[in-house]
Amino acid sequence: MRKFGRLVVVLAALAACFGLTQTSASAMEAFCFNDDGDAGGRSCYIYHEADGHHVDSVKFEALGEYLTINDLVSDGKGVAAYVNGVRYPGQSSVYGPVTYNLNISEGTTVVLTSCQTDNGTEYDCHTEKGKA
Repeated sequence: MRKFGRLVVVLAALAACFGLTQTSASAMEAFCFNDDGDAGGRSCYIYHEADGHHVDSVKFEALGEYLTINDLVSDGKGVAAYVNGVRYPGQSSVYGPVTYNLNISEGTTVVLTSCQTDNGTEYDCHTEKGKA
């Protein structure tokens, strides 16, 4: 009977741990598309999600070569982006989105990476390829 009792406790602990990781897990939505307003341009969007909702967004717009970083939830975490290896920080959702004019030459391949941040630590990074 003791073994059965221990097994129940272990299984309950595993179930609790699994439940906790499920609520903190993040998903992602990312896509690129040919930008009709910029012949040959390819714009990209990357969203991190938690509990079925977007928590941040990073987008590269081929037309004008703009990068917009938006932290959507006041949860103490943030978002940063990289374009061709150069880091662009986001800002707290309290202040709204930040937009950078990248001044990239037409036809340049754009490697866009979005990373969630927590106290300066980057995690859950994702990369897409666009074109200026």
